[in-house]
Amino acid sequence: MNTFQVVTLPILAVMILVTAVSMLRRRLAPRFGVAWILLWIGAAIAIADPDILVRIAHFLGIGRGVDLVLYVSILAFFIAFFIVYLRFRRLDEQMTRIVRHLAIRDAEADDTDTR
Repeated sequence: MNTFQVVTLPILAVMILVTAVSMLRRRLAPRFGVAWILLWIGAAIAIADPDILVRIAHFLGIGRGVDLVLYVSILAFFIAFFIVYLRFRRLDEQMTRIVRHLAIRDAEADDTDTR
């Protein structure tokens, strides 16, 4: 076991524990908690046995395991960014509806006050 493995594997174990506790305390939705735990476990497996990435990369027609990690990371980043973008758009639309509703309500209240 090299120094990197000795340092990172306990950190990943702590991250799995923190994520599980967050799920139990309902600070993290179960679907996100499970996704994060799977990510931490996947990272731990890849760090504990780097040759597994090389074998998977070769199976997929990619030359090196590090290239596989890079490609998957970029793809995951784009997917996550798109999901966050969609949520912000939905929040923006909801906020617009709320502001319109309040503006109409206040305008109607002002009309009844001036009569």
